[in-house]
Amino acid sequence: MAISPSLESPDLHTLLGASASFGALDEATRSALAAAMQLQAVAPGQVLLRQGVVGDALYVIAQGRFEVRVQRPEGGDALIDTVGRGEVIGEMQLVVGGAASATVVAIGDAQVYRLQRRQFDALCSDTPALLDTLARIAARHLQRRQMLAVLPALFGPLSAAELAVLEQRIGWRTLHRGEVLFRKGDRGDAWYVVASGRLAVVEPAHDGQGERRLSEVGRGEGIGEMALLTGQPRSATVYALRDAELARFPVEVVTELVATRPQLSLGMLRGLAQRITQQSSHAPRPQEASLTLALLPASPGVDLAGLAQRLARALARFGSTRTMGSAQLHEVGVGQDAARRPEAHPTWIRLNAWLEEQSAAHRFVVLVADAEPNGWSTWTVGHADQVIVVADAKANPQPGPLERTLLPAHAEAPDVQRLLVLLHRDGAQRPSGTARWLDTRSVQAHLHLRLDRDHDVERLARRLAGRGVALALSGGGARCCAHIGVLRAMREHGIPVDGVAGTSAGALIGYLAAADLDHDTMCRAARQFNDARPFKGYTLPLFSLLGGDRLSRALQAECGDTQLEDLWLPLMAVSSNLTQQTMTLHTRGPAWRALRASASLPGLVEPLIHDGQLLVDGGLIDNLPVGLARERLAGRVIAVDVTSDLDLSTTARSYPSPWIEFAARVLRLRGTPRTAPPGIYEVMMHSLLLASLAHTRRARQEAELCLRPDLAAFGLLALDKHSQIIEAGYQHARDHLAAFALANPMADTR
Repeated sequence: MAISPSLESPDLHTLLGASASFGALDEATRSALAAAMQLQAVAPGQVLLRQGVVGDALYVIAQGRFEVRVQRPEGGDALIDTVGRGEVIGEMQLVVGGAASATVVAIGDAQVYRLQRRQFDALCSDTPALLDTLARIAARHLQRRQMLAVLPALFGPLSAAELAVLEQRIGWRTLHRGEVLFRKGDRGDAWYVVASGRLAVVEPAHDGQGERRLSEVGRGEGIGEMALLTGQPRSATVYALRDAELARFPVEVVTELVATRPQLSLGMLRGLAQRITQQSSHAPRPQEASLTLALLPASPGVDLAGLAQRLARALARFGSTRTMGSAQLHEVGVGQDAARRPEAHPTWIRLNAWLEEQSAAHRFVVLVADAEPNGWSTWTVGHADQVIVVADAKANPQPGPLERTLLPAHAEAPDVQRLLVLLHRDGAQRPSGTARWLDTRSVQAHLHLRLDRDHDVERLARRLAGRGVALALSGGGARCCAHIGVLRAMREHGIPVDGVAGTSAGALIGYLAAADLDHDTMCRAARQFNDARPFKGYTLPLFSLLGGDRLSRALQAECGDTQLEDLWLPLMAVSSNLTQQTMTLHTRGPAWRALRASASLPGLVEPLIHDGQLLVDGGLIDNLPVGLARERLAGRVIAVDVTSDLDLSTTARSYPSPWIEFAARVLRLRGTPRTAPPGIYEVMMHSLLLASLAHTRRARQEAELCLRPDLAAFGLLALDKHSQIIEAGYQHARDHLAAFALANPMADTR
């Protein structure tokens, strides 16, 4: 109850003037504030604020002490702070809005000065300086609670006095995404503890191009201790993967703390050991780590909320999921107008703390941005591990104001991973014009999503969770028809295909899979390819034994004007660049041209000339692209290897005259059996594969499953046997995929 108007109590004037929070206000503002407040008595155990309840007043403590407690998710409550004379309570609800995040209860008899919301709003409209002051108080309280949440694990229990001393000696550093904390070679002058956000620890890549990520640092972890412990310059560069709040401990403070708190040294060494383990295992981000995703609309009218709900249901198969849009901000204890608040407003500090709590409680947090570049949209992008740009595939592909503001096309600082998702209302119409979307924005990958097919949303979820299934298809001439049989068996076992990497003829079958064709259509394509006789056009052997025209026409007949980026599934075709002496990875452009390059066996078919460079069969470098499938498509890899190890043994003592062998082959056609050494195609093919054989053997071991059908009875050019080869691949895969499907928790069980 009120005791008396504060205007009659000179103690309030003294209290406000001596306060670190209100002392900077001018006399007129302090007088107006004092005039609006009333003195209220508080009994021992009386609750001033209750967690989860919307507050309607601000309090300044005149006498007594109060405990600040929060409810634990597992039950019970915990003491996080104790406050006394001159401290402010309840400012968060008036400045930020929403419900109280903690319960405040009197320890003994106490008195407080109370300012009700009605008077608060009136004062702030007349004196904006008061609102700024209270916003700083709210921000400081939030930082204090963040510190209380993370420091005990490193320092051990902290008394109120010790915490007060620390608060005076440490600083706070806010990093926006991509902002550098320190660089390799810098002098070590401080140690940092992450209160919210995530940092990357990197060094220059071995080839001098780009960077190599060594580890990641998240909430409650320290960074920068190595330079302090060794006295050497910084050994790596650290920058923010998403917006972060850091507590900064100067070197002299760290020295004192290490001397008085041995637990801190152990905490530092433990964190250092964890990062070294991450670095040695080349797994800076474990699959089980929490992932924050931001959905950003790129087209007007996109039902982002509906997609978020469908995506959340699909992601729930891999872990608990929480979605949040600006319409649900009141659930976090933030006012409904928060989305329009400026970046410096304490609302966002409170949301930072909320996100850390959600990340600890959920495997996935899906943030849904608004259609305008307001504070909420900016915050979602700034705190996402990956941004999913969602667009209607039929809309204008030019980036709108939201994208241009939040996702600059040429960011100087390290930027967030971006995935473009193009929505198709009618899954019967094949995509087209994807290049226009990719040419006008910077994204790491894109996916086509048919709204009338739930399994496309499930495919997106698997990719985001790192739990997809990628196919790595080897080259091997006509034997690659076995890949079609494998695909049939995978579908029968409910094992999805989320992307394909293929080499040579394996890239051709990969094209059929990426086009999402059914089994019968794939078989017809194999028959039509055989009917085109692509390897029958012998020519004057100045450039090759066979002319490439037949092969080019056969591929053009199959692919038409389809572009790789317009396929339903991601496809990577591997070729070898003789000009640059490197591997070329085809992911965009005319599909027939990529397949022609990938299948151009040197000597048999002339190279494909593209932009003045000679491209030949990808098997020269990587005939079983397991590594590419894992790196670019994510998740688990099923490899299908239709080649045999180089077994060219023969009973012949020497090669016969080609004319005699030609006559013998004619006789053999008439029923006379004959054994001869391997022919020119077998020698060329195996010579080609010899260079990448060691790589292929390693790739077989790296795949989660490697299928190797027995195809020794079929020649490398036996396209006329495509039906039997398909069946052989199917029978082999059917037997071996059953165990994989049972043991595979990410397989689609539709």
